[in-house]
Amino acid sequence: MQRDLKQLDEQILELMKERVTKTSSEHVSEIEQLTKQLDLIASTVSYKTTFTPSPLVGYQGVSGAFSEQACQNFFSKDVKAIGYPEFEDVYIALKNGDIDYGVLPIENSSTGAINDNYDLIRKYGFYIVGETAVNVDQCLMGIKGTKLEDIKEVYSHPQGLAQSSDFFFAHRYMNPMPYKDTAMAAQYVSEAKDPTKAAIASRLACELYGLEMLQEAIQNDKTNKTRFMVVSREFISPLDSDKVSVIFTLPHVVGSLSTMLEITTLYGVNLEKIESRPIKEENWQYYFYIDFLGNMRDGSVSKAIEEMKAKASTFRLLGNYKKA
Repeated sequence: MQRDLKQLDEQILELMKERVTKTSSEHVSEIEQLTKQLDLIASTVSYKTTFTPSPLVGYQGVSGAFSEQACQNFFSKDVKAIGYPEFEDVYIALKNGDIDYGVLPIENSSTGAINDNYDLIRKYGFYIVGETAVNVDQCLMGIKGTKLEDIKEVYSHPQGLAQSSDFFFAHRYMNPMPYKDTAMAAQYVSEAKDPTKAAIASRLACELYGLEMLQEAIQNDKTNKTRFMVVSREFISPLDSDKVSVIFTLPHVVGSLSTMLEITTLYGVNLEKIESRPIKEENWQYYFYIDFLGNMRDGSVSKAIEEMKAKASTFRLLGNYKKA
């Protein structure tokens, strides 16, 4: 970052010196262009390109959760990870410096966006520094000796229940019971020792909590995946980053969103996702989240970001990181 600023400063000064003896519209144009690039880099964020070695990572849930697997996928099998009861507890721990990074679900291939985490990353002002995708097989489990026909209640995270809706349609005598986390649900069923209760969770959770596997992969979509984002207090953008995330608000005028989206076409960047979330303080007003492919060090991408920033009422670069 400092090297980029220094190089741009030196180029500007050199052109200024040349202009003393030779004034031309070409030199003026070059100076203006370099000044804009300098302003863009300086006004975006100062950033790092590497992660903290041997980090402490937070996730929502208990051991055996899919979120724990996401931590291991992104960092390593030996990563030090701490589970927290709620999503927001992870953000609070990150804010307080208790952990270096948080790993949180942002989207499921079957049920869509995890809205709480879209709202929380905006609330706490953190950055997305990476992502990973986890294959999610939702498995039905109970204490040893449990029979399918005896089950009355099935506990799992609301996402786990929603992803298994076809199973519940075929077994209408079972009542889906929302729980904070899939692995927590498995832990609860293990401790309850009630053959009328079952949980939907991972194979690892079944093993960890001494439960009996009753049926594997009961989710509707057998290619079911959840995408997790890695969040940080600092902006970290590896040199090989190829995905950009931004958040913005727009003037409440006709065509403002289409104008913003046209910028991606103008600069040839591939729009990957758009999500909107209501602004709680203002009725019928929205924050927009956009993901598009590219590296902010590339000229076309940096120009697209600059143009978006100019068109938006508020704008924030959430991250530039490696796509899962």
